[in-house]
Amino acid sequence: MQDKVWEYWNDRASLENKAGSDDLLAKQLEIRALSKHISNGMSVAEFGCGNGETAIQLFKQYEIDLDCFDYSPAMIDSAKINAQKNGLPEKILFQVCDVRTEPKLLKKYDRIYSERMIINLPDWNSQLKAIKFITNQLNKGGQYLMCENSIQGLNKINSLRVSVGLSEITPPWHNLYIDDEALSKINIEGVTLKCVEPFSSTYYFLSRVVNAWLAERAGVKPAYDSPVNQLALELPELGDFAQGKLWIFERN
Repeated sequence: MQDKVWEYWNDRASLENKAGSDDLLAKQLEIRALSKHISNGMSVAEFGCGNGETAIQLFKQYEIDLDCFDYSPAMIDSAKINAQKNGLPEKILFQVCDVRTEPKLLKKYDRIYSERMIINLPDWNSQLKAIKFITNQLNKGGQYLMCENSIQGLNKINSLRVSVGLSEITPPWHNLYIDDEALSKINIEGVTLKCVEPFSSTYYFLSRVVNAWLAERAGVKPAYDSPVNQLALELPELGDFAQGKLWIFERN
């Protein structure tokens, strides 16, 4: 299933630490949110692993059995090189695998996570199919940590931006952000949506509203690594302005 999105991610594989996102601080927040739900001794899988940056960081924190999948061959090649550079050759499995084909995996997992992978699927039916497939790969009591972007979260940010004279943000062409309301109504046999963590609320309020407003007043382009954005990493979760959310599904 080679398409424009596939080509886009293959092309970004050469961007090293920015292969998955230009916003490296938001990436830090995502890894921090995921790591809170992983413990030593777990069998873990990642779908949409990209260049392996998140997997490598988690593997360094915990003693886990970690298998990582991505449908971009270039990303998998980059992930293997990245692991070797970090002294982890062959300790993490990196394999080309397309979740849309519902591949037959060799085992079940205690934790599976995705990081902005579901939003690359073209429509809600494809997203729902992928969520059902992934949750079916869990051990009993296992959890799917779905770290993805919320359209409702973005709408709240845009409402604030417009109120202070900023233009609205539109999702990238290749993304379909998660519809929180639709997701809350899904029914997967043997699986419960345990909770939703709006972990990025403070960050997106400060970075996409406050920092953007200050940058516009100064006549410059907002910088992802600005002092305001860095401050956001140090503050607790405040309000409900999370574009990035962590949906936690548990197999009963």
